[in-house]
Amino acid sequence: MMNFIPPKELTLRGYQADAIEALRSGIRSGVTRQILCAGTGAGKTVCAAHLLREADRKGSYALFLVDRVALVNQTSQTLDDYGIRHGIVQGINERWAPFENVQVCSVQTLARRSLPRDPDLIIYDECHCQYKHTLEYMARYPRAIKIGLTATPFASGMGKHWDGMVNVRSSRLLITDGHLIEPTIYVAKSPDDAELGINKLGEFSDRSASDAGIKIVGDVVAEWIKKTHEHFGGPAKTIVFSPTVAHGRELCDAFAAAGYNFQQVSYEDKSDEERASKIDEFKKPDSLIHGLVSCGVLTKGFDVPDTLIGISCKPYRKSLSSHMQEIGRVMRSHPGKSKALWLDHSGNIERFALDMFDVWENGAGDLSHAEKRDTIARKREAQTREQVVCRECGGVMRGPLCMACGWERPVRSGIVAVDGEMRAFDLGRMAIEARPGLRAECLKRPRSVWDAAVNYCIEHSRGQDCAHHGDPTTHSMNIRPAIPRPSDHPFQPHPTRLI
Repeated sequence: MMNFIPPKELTLRGYQADAIEALRSGIRSGVTRQILCAGTGAGKTVCAAHLLREADRKGSYALFLVDRVALVNQTSQTLDDYGIRHGIVQGINERWAPFENVQVCSVQTLARRSLPRDPDLIIYDECHCQYKHTLEYMARYPRAIKIGLTATPFASGMGKHWDGMVNVRSSRLLITDGHLIEPTIYVAKSPDDAELGINKLGEFSDRSASDAGIKIVGDVVAEWIKKTHEHFGGPAKTIVFSPTVAHGRELCDAFAAAGYNFQQVSYEDKSDEERASKIDEFKKPDSLIHGLVSCGVLTKGFDVPDTLIGISCKPYRKSLSSHMQEIGRVMRSHPGKSKALWLDHSGNIERFALDMFDVWENGAGDLSHAEKRDTIARKREAQTREQVVCRECGGVMRGPLCMACGWERPVRSGIVAVDGEMRAFDLGRMAIEARPGLRAECLKRPRSVWDAAVNYCIEHSRGQDCAHHGDPTTHSMNIRPAIPRPSDHPFQPHPTRLI
């Protein structure tokens, strides 16, 4: 007989409860298509589980849409943990139960399957993906409330399908609260941009990235060995992002030659079961797999919180969202986890660091601004590299401080030193060497300029520095014989107190 495990209590953090209330406020004002924007670790799935539980309690029909089989299973497990009854709409699944109030749906299966009721609530996970058939499906039910979940609402055109956005909490605050680990980032050897071709979408082509990346596979392995021993004393659980299956295969072979077990998961896997078995093994605390090499399958929604190292080998030209989704895979907190590393062999840090740090600090902003972030082609520039890459260790700077070695960039004073010749000031040469363009008549009589200056200082001095102070008859060449004239010697400070 199996032991009964009571469901976990579903308790929202304060900022999550605030976000839910903001969504409800929008719905009450007639905004029925809203994005819930929250970075890795903010608890999007927990917020979604709360909404689904409330829908079930009210008898509403609610759909949770995902685009990966792994995410179907992951979401279903989360709902089971909280005791939320649900069915699964995905292939031939033993949990097909369409009359349950809550359904976890693969978007691919949903497009070709009928359900017994029209949905009252549709939650679309990773809504920045914008699958055409999913958007068309949601449009068929205009009366349904739609909630999109994403950490990166940066895809062009999102404003056409969503009317508003609620930002949950910034990554910086999540790091401060201990819900996320800020990774220590190193900029390592990567292909030159000149080696990378551009596809019709304006991104770097996977084929060119693979061909260029294969040339530095040895550097990727060597850097990983060095950094794992330096920071963790040996191998640590790692995920690698690769542009193609061929490149991933080369990486696995190179790690194997060095004595480490790296396994590839990709869209070319022979079966979902094969991929799932590798992922299940990788999730074990004592896994026999040192690392997973992902080609297009673990970028988003993949949660193995005890992963300590991420390696970026797939370069992006525009997609800030893909870069941030990848680096988010190593940022989740876990008991005993105090550090995470990100090794950049793609050049993405040099292209995206400033945008990424802005989002970490300030959130995604409003939707009209956010949806343009994936449309801009970034370049690797010397000025950006100087801002974000530590000249001492190759780590990444946050402001003036390197997050890897602690080196601090010297503060610039703003004073520019120019080599020159120091010489005495000679008023007698003033008329000759006056700045070109000055035409005042007084410059032809330098002695009168000197006298005028002395008289002005005396008139505006405090006290009775001159016995004749205030007497207009003293305003002459004989006013203070002790004051040296220009012809006497070069200028030197005089003890007369001047204000």
